[in-house]
Formats: sequence, structure tokens, C-alpha cells
Amino acid sequence: MTRKKKEPPAKPEWARTSGAKRIGRPVKPVQEGTRVSLGLKVRPEVKARIDTAARNSGRTQSQEAEHLIEMALAPITMLERMQQTFTEIERGNVEATFRRLGYMPLRTPHGTAWLPPGHPGLRSGFIAPEEDK
Repeated sequence: MTRKKKEPPAKPEWARTSGAKRIGRPVKPVQEGTRVSLGLKVRPEVKARIDTAARNSGRTQSQEAEHLIEMALAPITMLERMQQTFTEIERGNVEATFRRLGYMPLRTPHGTAWLPPGHPGLRSGFIAPEEDK
């Protein structure tokens, strides 16, 4: 009696296009409107910075890490939404474009960061006279 070898299950598209074999648990699809766990390892210096920032902002460690990741992805997202590259932006007036699109400037010691419309970032603290009643 000859046993047939079991065929391995078909791989998902992302696994077929990759040359390297994927290690670890399968990636689950993200459900809209839910928060998912993301396990990662960082150097002790990075953890210390996240801990300090979390204490200073009143966020949890997880919320602070998510905030920092979002801030790191903001320029990429902005360029995708604008459908422009840095080279294309260099050709035009960047500040005028950002303001026209509703971005808010955030001045830092490292330069100006542009927060996208609706970003829950910092507010200026300015109170218009009509609001101060």
C-alpha cells in the first residue's frame, strides 16, 4: 500500500511573491475599527525614550509608541495624499501648498513639521476674543 504525500496548502499571494520563507505566525487580516497588538523589540535606549515621552504626555507606553509611529509615517502619508515627491515639492512653494491643503505648521528645534488636517496634535493656545466669553 503506497501512501500519497499530502500537498501543502496553497500559499497566500504575499508569500508566493517573496523569495524568502516566512517565519512565525500567519498574518491575520485587520478588522476595521479595532486595535491590534504589535509585538516588537527595541534597544534599551529607545524604550527609555518611549517611557519618558509617555510619562511626559500622560499616555501609556503603547499609546506613545503608536503616536511616535504615526508621526514617523506622517510625511510618507502626506506625500501619498498629495501625490507628489520631494523633488516635485522642491519646485513649488511648500508652505503655501500645505496651508492650502489644511495642514498646520508645528515649529520644532529641528524645523517645521506639518500636521495633516484633523490631526489631534498640538494647538497653539491662542484664544480669539470672541471665544473668550
